[in-house]
Amino acid sequence: MTALVPKILARASRAADAFHMRLKKARPALFGPPIRQNMIQLYRHDADFDTIVSIPHHLSFLAPDTNIDITYALRVFDRHGGLVGSCEHQVKHFETLQEPLSKLLGRELDEHGMFVVSCHYSSPSGIDFLGMTSPQFMTIFMPRGERTAPQITHSHLYMDRVPPLKSKYPRRSALLEGDANLTGISYFLMNSSQATTNVDLTLSGPASSLARSVRLKPFGTGRVDMDAVGEGPFELTYELDRAINHRKPIAFRRFASGLITAAHS
Repeated sequence: MTALVPKILARASRAADAFHMRLKKARPALFGPPIRQNMIQLYRHDADFDTIVSIPHHLSFLAPDTNIDITYALRVFDRHGGLVGSCEHQVKHFETLQEPLSKLLGRELDEHGMFVVSCHYSSPSGIDFLGMTSPQFMTIFMPRGERTAPQITHSHLYMDRVPPLKSKYPRRSALLEGDANLTGISYFLMNSSQATTNVDLTLSGPASSLARSVRLKPFGTGRVDMDAVGEGPFELTYELDRAINHRKPIAFRRFASGLITAAHS
């Protein structure tokens, strides 16, 4: 019975969120536009990568006849979940804002962490037919060296409204890793909730398995380096002790040539 409580509370939280969005859709002038807020993504600011954030004025594409300013709000956390800082930037019709995250924030970042993006419209007029929208941005991991191309990810998940209760949540990656030139994989995990979350990871190969554990503080980010060498195949399985919204690690694969590639696992 106790195992059902976290699932029941999670469903109740999603139902409350959906009801809130329905109110916004029905009365945007009263409750504000129905915007899915607090989208999250990883940043890196280390020896291998810096992070550039690209923010288009998405209403210019979705509702080109309007002329609405979008104010983007960013909050940046360090790897331990501490708030590094926050900032706001306005993006006008048909504009795009693209800058290093450290420049947008106006201060130096941790080696890695999580940033959160929300947005607000100067007017709800003329966009009610869109229904629910969300902040739109691309994260560009810009390499420090010359042998790696920029790696781009897009955020689809958001911070937890309510801290999830403890409940084991096993997952298996849809990707099999391996290449003759592969020298290792670094997995980055973000805690999208206000509760400490523990994750156990196992990377299984043809000859042996590697097991690692990471403890993620509220809004914290963890890095796990795995010595995966060669063609494999290597399969990642992991188990969280809370069903947080952001559950998939982001994998950065290292190759003998110096190339590094990234993907959601």
